[in-house]
Amino acid sequence: MGINEMDINRLTALEIHKNLNKTISPCSNFWSYACGSFSHHSEYIDNFQRVELKYTQKMEEFFEANNLKDYEMEAPYLVGQMRSYYKACINAPKTNYQPTELMNILTPTTNSWEWYVAKLRKYGLNDVFLHEQVDVAYNDSSKPIIQLKMSEANTFSPRLLLELASDAPETQTVRNVLNSTRNLQEKCYEDRDTYSWSLEELIEEIPQIDWQIYFQELLDLKENDLKRSDLRFEVSQLDCLKELGNLLKAKSLDTILPYLKIRLILHLRKYQTNLNCVHHMRALLPLGMNYIYNKYIYQNRIEDTQKMEEIFASLRGTFRKYIEANRLQLNSEELTYVRSKLNAMKLKLGNLPEEKSSEYYNNHYRRVNFSDFHFIKNLEQALSLRTHLQHAALLVNESRLQLSQYYVNDDVTKARTSPYYENERNTLIVPLIFLQWPLYDHRQHPIFVQSLMGFILGHELSHAFEQEGILYDSLGNESPLGWQIRQSDLFQNSLQCAAETPFASLKERLADLNGLQLAYDSFFGLQHDSQLFEYRPYEFESEFLAPQLFYLSFAQFFCGSLPPVLGHDMDDVRVNVSVKNIQQFAKDFKCPLQEKHHEQQQLNYCQMWRPSQAK
Repeated sequence: MGINEMDINRLTALEIHKNLNKTISPCSNFWSYACGSFSHHSEYIDNFQRVELKYTQKMEEFFEANNLKDYEMEAPYLVGQMRSYYKACINAPKTNYQPTELMNILTPTTNSWEWYVAKLRKYGLNDVFLHEQVDVAYNDSSKPIIQLKMSEANTFSPRLLLELASDAPETQTVRNVLNSTRNLQEKCYEDRDTYSWSLEELIEEIPQIDWQIYFQELLDLKENDLKRSDLRFEVSQLDCLKELGNLLKAKSLDTILPYLKIRLILHLRKYQTNLNCVHHMRALLPLGMNYIYNKYIYQNRIEDTQKMEEIFASLRGTFRKYIEANRLQLNSEELTYVRSKLNAMKLKLGNLPEEKSSEYYNNHYRRVNFSDFHFIKNLEQALSLRTHLQHAALLVNESRLQLSQYYVNDDVTKARTSPYYENERNTLIVPLIFLQWPLYDHRQHPIFVQSLMGFILGHELSHAFEQEGILYDSLGNESPLGWQIRQSDLFQNSLQCAAETPFASLKERLADLNGLQLAYDSFFGLQHDSQLFEYRPYEFESEFLAPQLFYLSFAQFFCGSLPPVLGHDMDDVRVNVSVKNIQQFAKDFKCPLQEKHHEQQQLNYCQMWRPSQAK
C-alpha cells in the first residue's frame, strides 16, 4: 500500500523527534538540540548518504537488469555504453591504482614540455604548471573562451607525490620541480589582473610558453587550422606565466617527466580509490546518468516541478518585497539591475539540457566505445570525452553556446547532490537525486517543504545577490553596476556584520543568513510576530507548533556526523548562526532574555536586503 500525505507527514515528524536531544537547550545550541541523537539511531552518516544510497540502489537495478525489454529504449547507444561502463567498473580490481598504457604518453618523444602537459590535460589533468579551462567571456555569457593562469595550489598532496617517487634520485628531482612551481604560485596569488586576447596576442605577449604546440595537441588541430581559429583567451597572472615559461625552459625533460608521471598516477588514482561505480559515473558521465535516471527511474517530475515552482515563486515574491523596500538605498538604475536579475532567474530540475531528441543523446557518446571488461581503458576514454566536450564549442568559428544543449560538465570526481546556483546562467539547478525523502517529498505539508527546501532554494537564490553574485547581471555578464552596488557603504556594512564571527566562506555565511530568513518570511510573512498568534497543533505533530517545527525541519538538512570544513562552515555553526540571526527564533523557543541580547543587536545589521522595519 502506498504512502499517503498523512503518512509522509507523520514519518517526517517522527524523524525529527528521533533526532532530538532534549538534554540540550535549543537556545544555547540549536544544532545539538535538533540533531543531537541522529548518530545514535541512524545507520547513515547523514541524510545526504541516505538519499545517495537510495539513488545508487535504483541505478544498480537498472544497470544489472538482465534485459531491458520492460523499458522503451529511446537512446539505445547511450544506454548500452553506460551499461558497459558500469559492468567493467564493478568488476574492476579494488586497488588504489592500476598501471595504464596512458603512462606511455610520457615516453620522451619531443623536447617540448608544453606537448606533454597538453596531453595530460586531454585526459582531465589540470593544474600541471598551468590552469586551463573553458568558461564564458566576462562580458558575454554565451561566448566560450579559454581561461589561463598559473596552476592552483592544493589540488594534490605534495606528501603523496614524494612518496610515489621510485627512488632517492627521483624523489629529489620531483621535489625540485615541486618547490620551484609552488614558490611561484605563492608569489602570484594576489595578481588578479585579467587580459582578453586572441591566440596571436597570447603568443606575442607570453612568448616564453609555446602556445602553438600546447593548443594544437589539446584541441587536436593542425597548425594552419589553429591559426585560422578565432579562439579567445582571458589570461591572469601574466608576469608569473612568463616566469613559469622561463623556469621550465631552464629545466631538462629528464627533470620534468618524473614529476608529470607521478601527477598522472595521482590523477588516475582519484577515480579509482573507494570506488562506488554509480557515483563515479555521476561525476564523470553526467549526461548519461542524468538521462537514464530522469527517463527510466524518476517518477514525480510533474508533481515536483509544480511544487518546486511554487516554493521558488514564493521566495522570489518575498525577495521582490525586499528589493522594493530598498534597504541599501539603491538608485533607480541599480534597482532596475537587481529587479531584472531576480525576474530573469530560472529554476531547473535536473542537470539536463532542454534538448530531448534521442539522436542528440546517442551522438553525445559516439566518440567512445566502452568495453564490458576493461575499466581502465574505459576510464581513459571517459576522461578524454569530458575534456573534448568541454572544448568542443571552441572549435567552431564565431561560436556561441548552444543553450538548448547546455548542461554542467565540470572536472569533478564527486558529483553535486545539493542544489547550486550558476551565475553565468542565472539559474538555480536542483539535482534530481536531492528530490527524495527525507530531504523532500512533494506530498509533505508546506511546513516541511518550505522550511528545508525553502532554505535550500533561498540560500542559492541569495548567492545571486551576495558580494560575488551581485557582479553578474540578469544574463550572467559581469557588470559595472554590480561593482557599484557592492562598493556602497550599506552593502559593505552588511559584509562586515556577517564577518564579525569566524567563517570559512563569507559568501556562504551570507547565503545561510539570508536564505533562512527569506524562507521564514516567505512562509510566515514579513511582519510576522509569533507572540501575536495562538497556534493550533498539526494533526501529525502535537508537541511543536508551526514556528518551532519550521526551524526543526530546516535543521534536518544538517543532521549527521560533522564533515570537515570545505567551503562552508561546520554544519553546527551554520545552523546555530543562522537561527540566531532571526529575531523571532528567541521568541518562538522562549529563550531567556540574556540569551537573546546579542541576537537582537545583530538583527539591526546582519540583514543585507531585508527591510530594517520588518519584524
